[in-house]
Amino acid sequence: MKKQKWKYLAIPILLLVGLTMVFRSGISAEDNTQATAGTAISVKVAPVQYTDSTPSLSFNGSLEGQTSAAISAKISGRIAEVLVQEGQQVRAGDSLIRLETVELSNSARQASEAVRKAQITYDIAKNNYDRYHSLYQKGAISAQQLEDALGKFQIAEADLSSAAASQGNAEQQLANTVITAPVDGIVANKTATIGQVVSPGSSLLTVQNISQMYAVINVEQKNLGVVKEGQKAQVTIDAYPDKIFEGTVEVMNPEAESSSRMFRTKIKLDNTTHELKPGMFANIALLTGESVKVLTVPQSAVVQKQGQYYVFQVQDGKAVRKQIEVGQVTGSIIEVKAGLETGAQVIATSVNRLNDGVAVKVVPEFGG
Repeated sequence: MKKQKWKYLAIPILLLVGLTMVFRSGISAEDNTQATAGTAISVKVAPVQYTDSTPSLSFNGSLEGQTSAAISAKISGRIAEVLVQEGQQVRAGDSLIRLETVELSNSARQASEAVRKAQITYDIAKNNYDRYHSLYQKGAISAQQLEDALGKFQIAEADLSSAAASQGNAEQQLANTVITAPVDGIVANKTATIGQVVSPGSSLLTVQNISQMYAVINVEQKNLGVVKEGQKAQVTIDAYPDKIFEGTVEVMNPEAESSSRMFRTKIKLDNTTHELKPGMFANIALLTGESVKVLTVPQSAVVQKQGQYYVFQVQDGKAVRKQIEVGQVTGSIIEVKAGLETGAQVIATSVNRLNDGVAVKVVPEFGG
């Protein structure tokens, strides 16, 4: 009987607990819905507008200095001083590295003494020959005696010439202990250290003239008809996305590389500000026609997915995805061939966080 009584009492208790949980669950769901609705992604928008554009061929390449001199020792020796640091500007003839000079200084001094001795011997032999020649003309000595004097004079002359040559070599070896810059430029890739033993030809640093730079590209055979020396080019670098560096095609290899079958081509760039550095990757557009007006959007506004390109526009506080057809990329903008009209606006920030229909909040205009 008691069990039945507890059974009847348990039913209303369970109902009360269930209603309470449902009620609270409903409140939580409502709170979550309100929180989701109230969370909008802040974005900036940019106008779809016409921009001047010139037909071009696009290439990827790298930068190198117009002149790059590998610096090495001409003789074996131990480094006594390193006189420059990486990034230092030097001029042709400036001292870069000094090697130890004790042994070579001694050799040069000995060579100088040998020349002095040979000179004395030469002077004596010459005077003797001149005197014997005069006596021979007077009939005071025989022809054999004159020939002996002449032989001694010629030997002394040869010894003097040999000693002078040895002196020149010794002095040149001593001069080679000072390694100098062959060109104006900036020091790079320095590996030389004090106390290092070096041998002829071992690279110690480079001196690069980067006031003029080359953007180096490889041109396929099919494009040779539209690429020529003197052609204008525009170069962009990731480090300066909003800046275009103007250049001209200066060097075209007349022979294709055996492995790639492409033609190595160099585009000369002015770099007096030294913003460009050797080894940088570059995007190069070789201009192939006249400037025209094209519809563009910021490159940051475009999303690529499975080979298709999209932008997001704002409609009723939500992001709406729209497919577009893109064209040429120039710096930080990209051509829109289809899908948008001038005057429209696209979301230009946080596009990787957006999905179609997500709530967004527009903050001050992109670029403003």
